[in-house]
Amino acid sequence: MSIKTTATLLLGTVLATGIATSSNAQDFPSQPITVLIGFGAGGMTDVSSRIIAEKLEQNLGVRVIVENRPGAGGLLALDETQRRDADGYTFVSFLSDAPFTSVYQDRPIDLSEWTMLGGYMPQERVLFARADAPFDDVAGMIEHARNTPITFADGGAFWSARVMEAFAKKNDLGVRLVPFRSGAEGSAAILGGHVTLAETGVGTSAWHSARDGGLKILATLTPGGLAQFGFDDVPTLDEIGADFVVRINYGFAMHGDTPPDRAEKLSEAIRAVVEDPEVQERLRAIDLTPEWMEPDAYAQLMQEVFDSAGALRDYLAQ
Repeated sequence: MSIKTTATLLLGTVLATGIATSSNAQDFPSQPITVLIGFGAGGMTDVSSRIIAEKLEQNLGVRVIVENRPGAGGLLALDETQRRDADGYTFVSFLSDAPFTSVYQDRPIDLSEWTMLGGYMPQERVLFARADAPFDDVAGMIEHARNTPITFADGGAFWSARVMEAFAKKNDLGVRLVPFRSGAEGSAAILGGHVTLAETGVGTSAWHSARDGGLKILATLTPGGLAQFGFDDVPTLDEIGADFVVRINYGFAMHGDTPPDRAEKLSEAIRAVVEDPEVQERLRAIDLTPEWMEPDAYAQLMQEVFDSAGALRDYLAQ
């Protein structure tokens, strides 16, 4: 075989490979996509993800199936994602709660095994009390809980619950934690009168009840406060002496071995959905605050949470 013939064949192979790769990128997605949610139905992770999935389905022209896999502070859904094929057809809710939870539970996530698709929403976490609670603010709650044990429902955010535990420990409070799998379940617990305190994010039924006077808003566990919602006088826990706060950001991720062109295409599609005026209006209508964060920035945020998680773990272990 001549050198010319060999070169021609090699060129043909390269061109064919290039065409196949290009076609592969252009054809994706060609089948249903699944998004796994690490929390129960009705919580804000579930609600916001379904709003995004609905529009994503319209834009991509394939079904986007939402599956709830609650448990272990969202980590069960991450485990399931890693077990599935890294073909771009599965992605997962990946909150800033996830790296914290993994470190605290001594099963740290290897962030190099993940491809971040981007963040889409920060969320304020709120401490509520029942309307008939014998206190109206955090100072009153501290005085009461030093003498009378009270029950506290978490809204599925493992990090938030640990922040509340640390606050109770510092102030020598008798607070009994009752864990739930989502903000919807935590809301139901306090609205049903089963607990005295609850923590959920804005947007939940507890939040909307509080806005109408059905619950008392004591403080936020996040440092931003609630001024944007008209509650200028609600303090943040760090303003009243807490050593730890929580910063919850919502985002999506997929298996780190996913072909980069597919991950990039899906990330761009999700960004377009999050920035879509119709989607933003639907999210803001329930007091959620969509805000896109590029994949690299979101990955950096996850690393920062991972690196700092041990301090709270160690404090509670003392």
